[in-house]
Amino acid sequence: MKSFMTQANTADQGQHHVLSIRVLPFLIVLASTLLAACSTNSAKVYAQQNEAALLRQQEEEKAPTPDNKGMYLGLIRQMQEQGMYFASLAHIDAYEQKNGSAPEVQRLRADALRETRQGAAAETAYRKLLNSSEAGAAWHGLGLLAAQNGDYKGAAASLREAVKVEPTNPVMLSDLGYAMLRSGDIAAARVPLAQAAELAPDNRKMIGNLALLLLVSGDVEKARAVMDKAALPADSRAAVYGLAAEIGQQRPTVVAAQDPAGSVKSIASGAAATAAKKTNPTVPPATPFQSMLDRFGNGG
Repeated sequence: MKSFMTQANTADQGQHHVLSIRVLPFLIVLASTLLAACSTNSAKVYAQQNEAALLRQQEEEKAPTPDNKGMYLGLIRQMQEQGMYFASLAHIDAYEQKNGSAPEVQRLRADALRETRQGAAAETAYRKLLNSSEAGAAWHGLGLLAAQNGDYKGAAASLREAVKVEPTNPVMLSDLGYAMLRSGDIAAARVPLAQAAELAPDNRKMIGNLALLLLVSGDVEKARAVMDKAALPADSRAAVYGLAAEIGQQRPTVVAAQDPAGSVKSIASGAAATAAKKTNPTVPPATPFQSMLDRFGNGG
């Protein structure tokens, strides 16, 4: 009996051994196949990731095309807002080569020419736009060109045309009022400067020009109150006072009536400025404008 069981066990072991020998190569092949598949999949995924990264890089580096010309125009505007007018001219050339021209692009070019002191070319570019959708901006640009050359009367004339086209544009209104102040037409400057200040009450340039009007008109306390309310920084206030003194020096009849030594004293002193107004009928009283200023001061 024992001998029979021993023989049976021996036979079973032999069969298992034979089976293992037969199965082992299959398992090795299967494992190799699985490893190869995993390796192939990993390589494929890695290649796909590299390809996707390369495509993203190419998209980022690709120059703007007609499909994204709006974004390109936005880039040009941003450059000009940052004062990069020379660079913007180069990009305007590139834009027009790919997309052609348009009134807005021509106006951006004219602005860049003006800011880079290419006055003659800028004037030509602006005048070509006077009958286009950019007419208001073109008149505005012509006014700024005249102001650059010290021709404030000519600037005011062009800026009046700009305001006719865009009557609610606070920048144009403020620039018109400033040009009128510099040309000595203080009475005419009141309305556009007040309109600009009320249309853009948070714009410090508008508030500065309004304060300048008040100083030139002799209302020093009101000018100070307006600057206080707008929290104008010290350097901006100094610029306003400096401009007021400069404008005052251009009006010798007012100064002579009160202070032969110069105009700065008459501007700095509210009482002296008031006396100067009384002795010179060319300086209009501030009363008609006062209600508008009071309303502005109350946040209206």
